[in-house]
Amino acid sequence: MQASIHLWASEVTKFSSQYNTGSYSAKQVLGTPNVYPRYGDIPGTWTQARSQLDRVHFIEVKFPRKLFLSKVNIYETYHGGAVVKISAKNKENQWVDIFNITHAHVIRKSRKFSPQIKRTMFPVDELRIEVDCSASRSYVEIDAIEIVGDRCPSPFSQYQNFCYLINNNIVSGDEAFARCLQIGGYLANFETLEETILMKDTLFKMKTGISYFVGGRNINRRKPGGDWRWIKHGTMRKMRYFAFGGGQPDGTDRSPQDCLCVYVRDGYAFHDTFCGKKLVGYICEIEMAY
Repeated sequence: MQASIHLWASEVTKFSSQYNTGSYSAKQVLGTPNVYPRYGDIPGTWTQARSQLDRVHFIEVKFPRKLFLSKVNIYETYHGGAVVKISAKNKENQWVDIFNITHAHVIRKSRKFSPQIKRTMFPVDELRIEVDCSASRSYVEIDAIEIVGDRCPSPFSQYQNFCYLINNNIVSGDEAFARCLQIGGYLANFETLEETILMKDTLFKMKTGISYFVGGRNINRRKPGGDWRWIKHGTMRKMRYFAFGGGQPDGTDRSPQDCLCVYVRDGYAFHDTFCGKKLVGYICEIEMAY
């Protein structure tokens, strides 16, 4: 899915310095550009303090909501080429570098700087921009900061209010679990009737003819019917909505079927199945950005 949401910085949370508190202040980066595409020392931009033009400066900004990033656009209007680092704040409130270069250079024209950024599998609403003034020995002026992204990260797709990746590769349940983790997600949890019906409808329309592993696990084979839990980010939630097909689950201590799939030959009802055998495809899920 192509990124479809564009957001402009709406709040400055921190900065290293500013030229003044008015037309050259940090807050001038907020909202849409008001100087770009003009070039020069023009009021309406974030500009650094006069006595500190031999060092790296930073500005930290917040956006109206979180997005899974595909692009960052920085509107440079004086001495471009100074951006040396862009960092995004993760769920643990730590800065993660998504763009980093060693040396700044000087571009004497305005530009929309759109560097290739590292993909993040967490939604972002805060950025830290670092600019090196030492290359130009002068002011670096930033007019606006924009992020582009979507509510679901690639390769996930949005299905109403959920982000899923439906993969038709035939794998084992253990492989499916690991593959979802490797891309920042988890095997899909269908905890409500609405989620289950949505996925069933989606799979019927796809007409793939195969079944899919999902994120349920049995943690007690000796209990009649098992003790089924949804596994998500290392936590287990007791399964309260049961959509098992007739005669299911039918695993035993001697024939352990501790993984869960939606079974195509039973209208995508829940079926328990073996975790170690390559049997079906899998469905990954990741939390949508809000």
